[in-house]
Amino acid sequence: MNQGVLRYVLEKIFETLTSLVFLATLTFFLLKFLPGAPFDEERTLDPAVQAQLRQEWRLDEPWYIQGASYIASVAQGDLGVSMARPDRRVSEILFFSLKNTLTLNAIALLIIVLGALILSVLTMRYRGSWFEGATDQVLIALIALPSLFWGPLLIYFFGFYFNLLPVALLLTPWHYILPVITLSARPLASLTRLLKNSLEENERFDYVRTAKAKGLSPWRVLIHHVLRNSMIPFLSYLGPLCVSILSGSVLVEMLFAIPGLGTEFLSAINDRDYTLIAGATFFYGFFLITINSLLDLLVKVIDPRLREKA
Repeated sequence: MNQGVLRYVLEKIFETLTSLVFLATLTFFLLKFLPGAPFDEERTLDPAVQAQLRQEWRLDEPWYIQGASYIASVAQGDLGVSMARPDRRVSEILFFSLKNTLTLNAIALLIIVLGALILSVLTMRYRGSWFEGATDQVLIALIALPSLFWGPLLIYFFGFYFNLLPVALLLTPWHYILPVITLSARPLASLTRLLKNSLEENERFDYVRTAKAKGLSPWRVLIHHVLRNSMIPFLSYLGPLCVSILSGSVLVEMLFAIPGLGTEFLSAINDRDYTLIAGATFFYGFFLITINSLLDLLVKVIDPRLREKA
């Protein structure tokens, strides 16, 4: 690893830690200044009980002491105890629900990346054919409509009308089909269009014409020369794509009654469980910031032009 890349890695680590501290601080203060309080309920609690709860959760202390205490706890990996479920720690609740969210998101991301690679290469190879025309029309339709539009339609037709697939929970491989389609349809179309545009742009360069003049097969030129040099925008888009998938999975989990991080997050909002809301927000932020930093680093390492500037 050269010095430029090493300096970039250290800068990225510093930026990541700074972003996480900022995220934890912002989340705490946004929750602090929201209207309502953790123990406000439809049925008013006895003032003595409410005062005892506020003292127990240290809510009577000045806001800056609460904030400093929270940031210090997060820095030590302690997200606190759930206010709605005092017998369970926030980290325990989040880790328990993490499996379903990560599995769902990982499958969707795999399908999006592989699907975009295959479709963009095939449409480039068979440019001008009926296959390219039909694929472009389907991709435009998928981009034009939000992912959640497909969810209720898929549930109605495949779950109730044809009775082919389950529409709730994640108990068998069949349960993953509809949520994964809902989560991946629009990002797959966007990524395919992005990569195809990049392929078309790179195909105009002289080195491609030279490769063709040498008699290389169309597939070899496309895969070994054009595709490899078109991957930079593709990889750069993976960071925002992960953000889109992870944030979109919150609503998909709710739509398909999946017990995951998104469901816990929405449940915490309904219960005014402030420690769980803050913990889930930090958890999401940690994943997204870390993934973005790793992808930025990957692009920097594989792109010689950016590596020289580092």
